[in-house]
Amino acid sequence: MRKFRFVLKSADQDPRILYSILERLSVLNKFIITPIRQRFSTIWVTRDQLEKWADDWKFFFILGFGRSGTTFMANFLNRAEGAHVFHEPVLEDFYAHFRAHYNSNAAKRYMQGFRKKEIYFRMRQDAPGVYGEVNGNLRCHSNAIRLAFPRVALLHLVRDGRDVVRSAMPRWVMTIRNPLSLMIHPEAGDPCKSRWHEMDRFSRICWYWQEENQRLRTSIGKTVQFEKILSSYEYFQSQVLEPCGIHIEKKVWQAAISIPRNTTSEFSMPRWDQWTPEQQKTFREICGKEMAQCGYDI
Repeated sequence: MRKFRFVLKSADQDPRILYSILERLSVLNKFIITPIRQRFSTIWVTRDQLEKWADDWKFFFILGFGRSGTTFMANFLNRAEGAHVFHEPVLEDFYAHFRAHYNSNAAKRYMQGFRKKEIYFRMRQDAPGVYGEVNGNLRCHSNAIRLAFPRVALLHLVRDGRDVVRSAMPRWVMTIRNPLSLMIHPEAGDPCKSRWHEMDRFSRICWYWQEENQRLRTSIGKTVQFEKILSSYEYFQSQVLEPCGIHIEKKVWQAAISIPRNTTSEFSMPRWDQWTPEQQKTFREICGKEMAQCGYDI
């Protein structure tokens, strides 16, 4: 107790100590307390409770690869009246993505056994409305989401792969600091499998972008381009708002698109037109087909 008083007194004298304490408590809450509470809260949720509750709600999930505008979309769509929209609200989704990448049954077990119950427990006190997630970590769970929520609206959010790869390079994607992405690799039949050990990090991120977007595009069947969402309200309304069952005024959209969110502060490589000829060739070889399928010229 005496030691605790000393820490508080020191924190009062030096704000940096208080900031350090608060930061450590935040990390403890995010990585330990909240995940345990989320798991524990679902134990006694019954199937009847789930189905009765779900009947009164409209659900949508927008799934996309990282650095594709998911944070912006979640914050923006959450402004719609009667809508509760979240961006990656469950930490365990990070690990669930890795398990589901190679095992569709793991995806089904996760959605039915935990994730649907977690949503119910988090929202059970709210009046019925629209529940949505813009979530990159559930991008291997589209079929499992359909089973859990049969009337769900599913959208594949895509962004130009050249911008995504450029934005991912200064981050931890495909590095030892992000081991879950580092452990994902091509399976049998993939042209990159035989030369995976020779591919540099840039090439692997290119492969990762095309792999995950191909999965999303083919499993969901409705792809929306992030760039068009920002450039055309009519596109945004018809391709996102109407399928999701929500409404946002044009003037609100105009104000939102003028404020960048979750941008990359420092890039480790220049824009596409300044890439080396080898980098451009690598991107075309790995991502060219998927870029065309998603509606981009290259």
